[in-house]
Amino acid sequence: MAKVTITLDTEDMQLTEDFKSVGQLVTMLKAATNIPSAPYMTKSEVARFMGLKSVTPVDKWIKKGLPVVKIDGMNTLIKRQTLIDWLAEHETTE
Repeated sequence: MAKVTITLDTEDMQLTEDFKSVGQLVTMLKAATNIPSAPYMTKSEVARFMGLKSVTPVDKWIKKGLPVVKIDGMNTLIKRQTLIDWLAEHETTE
């Protein structure tokens, strides 16, 4: 499990109503620490990393040229930095 350290400067910090609940903060921290951190991710991990509800967009990206690593022709892995670079190449101002 990854170690997470959070430092809050309470002198400058004004908490909004959305974040006053300790329960909400705990939920947010759990979600933040659930993001995959390995250099290679499965399609499901990519979806979770990107905040997607399914792998369907990831499959579409692969069809559009997102580089992948195929293991034994079955397991598809995507390198984190390759994903980030590929998305940056496809940024638009629309």
